[in-house]
Order: sequence, then C-alpha cells, then structure tokens
Amino acid sequence: MGYQTVVMNTAIGIASTWFPRSQASDFCGKPLPCGVCEPTPVPSAPFTERHLQCIWADDRLRPAALVTTAGERVQVEHPGEWNMGPGPDFLNAALRVGPELRRLTGDVEIHIRPADWQRHRHAHDPRYRRVCAHVSFYPGTLPGEELPPGALQIALRPALDAIPDFSFDNIDLLAYPVAARATPPPCRAAMSRLAPPQRGAVLDAAGESRLRRRAELLQAAMHDRGPAQVIYEEIMAALGYRPNKAPMRCLARMLPLDRLREKSGGAPVGAYALLMGCAGLLPDPTTARRAWDDDTKNFLRRCWDAWWPLTDEFQSGRMSRTDWTMAGMRPTNRPERRLMAAAMLFASVPGLPEGVTALVRNPNGAPMASLLAWFDLPGTPYWANRLSFSGAAAAKPVALIGPPRAQAIVVNVLLPTFAALGAPAAAWQNLLDTLPAEETNELIKQTALRLFGPDHTPRLYRSGLRRQGLIQIHHDYCLGDRSQCANCPFPAALGVSP
Repeated sequence: MGYQTVVMNTAIGIASTWFPRSQASDFCGKPLPCGVCEPTPVPSAPFTERHLQCIWADDRLRPAALVTTAGERVQVEHPGEWNMGPGPDFLNAALRVGPELRRLTGDVEIHIRPADWQRHRHAHDPRYRRVCAHVSFYPGTLPGEELPPGALQIALRPALDAIPDFSFDNIDLLAYPVAARATPPPCRAAMSRLAPPQRGAVLDAAGESRLRRRAELLQAAMHDRGPAQVIYEEIMAALGYRPNKAPMRCLARMLPLDRLREKSGGAPVGAYALLMGCAGLLPDPTTARRAWDDDTKNFLRRCWDAWWPLTDEFQSGRMSRTDWTMAGMRPTNRPERRLMAAAMLFASVPGLPEGVTALVRNPNGAPMASLLAWFDLPGTPYWANRLSFSGAAAAKPVALIGPPRAQAIVVNVLLPTFAALGAPAAAWQNLLDTLPAEETNELIKQTALRLFGPDHTPRLYRSGLRRQGLIQIHHDYCLGDRSQCANCPFPAALGVSP
C-alpha cells in the first residue's frame, strides 16, 4: 500500500476515534463574540484570521504586488496601528493606489472571506465608517453600498500564491501584539470552582483539541503533497526550532524529499552536502581557515565533491546565509548540525517516512521509547562529537537531536501524523495519555498563571497532553482577545455558576 493510498483511505472521523475528549468538551475553538475576535468557522486551510492580520502588519510577510478587485495596484505606505480593542483591525493606515499613487488614509478590516463583512454586520456599525480598505484572503467583490464610500477591496490569496516558498506555518503568531487582560482574569475564578480532576479534564480536552486540529491540517496537506513530503517538511521545521523554523521549511519545499534522495543516492553525506549547498551554508574548503583541523578539511572536501557537480542544477532559488538566524543560537541547535540530522533521517530508503507508514499498519502501535529511538542517530558522520566546524572535537558524543527536541517532534509531528494516516486509535491511546511533557516555556507558564493563580501546583499540567491544552487555550481565547477579558466566553464554557 503506497503513501497516497494510506491517506486516501483515512477515515474522516479523526476527532471521534482519536481525540474523543476534544468533542466531549469542545469549548476549545469556539469563536469569541464579534468585537473581540471574528466568529469565523474553523477553516480547512492551515490559517486563521490572525494569520492574515500578521501578514498585513509585517512588511516582510505582506506581498508587494497587491491589487484591488478593480485592478489597481496598491502600495502600503503604513499598515495602520494594530487595534487591540473593538472595531477595525488596523487604525490610521495609509495606502498609495493606482498609477498616480493617490494617497488613501483610514482604517483596515481583515477577513477570511469577503462576505464576512456582511455576516458580521459591519456596514451598520459606526466604528467601521472610516474603513478605507477591506482585505480578505479569498477573492470576491462586495456591493459598493456595503462598504464606506471609496473603500478598496483587496484579496491576499493571488499575491500569496505567487510567492513559491510562502507558508502560513512559518508565521509565529506569538511574535505579534496581544491584548491586555484583566487582573485577575475571570477564567481564574471559574477554574477555582472546579475540583482538581475537573481542571485536569479541561486541560486534557483542550490538549486533544490541539492535537486533533494538527492532525486535520496534516491530513489536508498530505492530500496535496503526499505523506512522505509532509513528514519531511514538518520534521525539518521542528529541527529548525523557533528561530530557524521558517528557513528549514523553505529548504524542504525548495529541495523536495524525492529529489534529495535521487541526487544524493541515499548517502547521508551526499544528502548533507545537498542540503547545506541549497541552504547557502556550505563553507568553501579552498579558503581553509587555520582553525579548521584535518578532519574538518577532509569532511568539507567530501561535501564539495558531492555538491560541486550539482551547483548549476540548483543555482536557481538557493538560499543564503543571511536567511538563517545564527546570533544567540546554542551550538547544539545551529542549522549546520541540524541538517546532518535531516540527512540521516531522510536520505536512505527506507527512512523515517517509511518507518512511520509501517507503524500506521501495526495494530499494536509502539512505545514511546521506540519512537524516540528514531532520533538517536549513531554513526553520525563528522558531527557526532562536534559543535562547529572551527571548534575542536569533544571527548564525548554530542547528540544531533537531544531528548527534549525528540520528545517535541513525537508530540507535535508524529502523533498527529499517525492520526492523519488512519492508524487505529486504540493502539495509541496509552501513548496519548502518557505523552512526555515538552520543556516549559513562557507561554505555558503565563497561561497556567492566568488560569490557576500564582500559588498553583505545576503537577496539574505535568503531562504532555495538558501542556498542549494550555497552549491551545491561549491560542483559542487569549491570543486574539480585544476586550481585556470582558467578552471572553471561556469562563461560561466551563459550565460553572458564578
């Protein structure tokens, strides 16, 4: 059975079979009321309205070639101030329109579909009278009388589709403004009226909701690009960690798995040379530095012997060193090392994608230890005991993928992948209930503080599933809140009386 067949035969009911608690307590993901967060249905594509707001706000993401529905070119002189209260998404924007570059100022409202303007009844809301541009993802035209006089209608999708390496997954939603919140937030009082087992159940349900959505998005991507390529892209992004997630995904799209394997002949060093060359990170051995020892010089010559015959073929679209974040990176996480991990995981056939598919067919699933073992890479060429090209070899081995990153990949990539490919849920239920906890981060800490107060015990969210739940609650309710908690439906959804 091929990869594509596995996906096509996957049952639609991911939620009911794999993540039943996400349905039983499906308050997670309910939209906030109008004026707080737009009440759009959960889209099948991997983006939300907040993704579109980030694109509009950031000139590094916003396409330069924007066009109105009337065919006029638009230049964004200033996207506006991100509105953290009720009303349009951006205030006091400035646009240049048409060949004469006439200047247009006012507010900007962002939607997924043009018809969302009508559905949210903005035409009758005085807060939207200064809207000068209605921006949506999908193309479409509203009747002129629905919008304020002279308002432009702009669709993002045509311009984004023209960018080959664009991906919504590369947008870090947490890097953009979030709203202020009430102190103490009302959700804390609601949580305090629940017994400890009920609080745990809330987090379990939210965690399953997060994994379910992840599985649904992966399944949609697999229908488009095939399971092997999607697994490759997702693990590449995870290997990049947060600073280099986007360039790693870009590299995986530019150098697809099939081509990586074909051109490298399945050899890890050849695959590494190809990845490093396309990434613009392969040092030139002809300019040998004094700091390079003989092992480094010999290894780089091997890489160049593999890369040099392919340089012309891969000249177009190659990345450069400036595309990567190096400052502040721990040596163990630098892309030069992580790309060797990718080469070890994906160059050979069978490799990691084939191992995942084989487990999908296994009615007994697999223990966590065997999944983590995939990322323990013995016999690593050159990098087994090194942190950089210029540094000396260490006395002891240095893992290419440490246990915390391996656990994060299992939780965020492999488990949703098994669900997306239709693996029997019963075989993996024990693993779902005993997921290892990811390393705590500021988001998890702040969400737990918001829900449980400063004196709570972290034992409540010790499991990986419950930490996923904290992340999901933040994304569903806190991230887009524009009412300082006043209109948040989360406390009422918990089903406790004030």
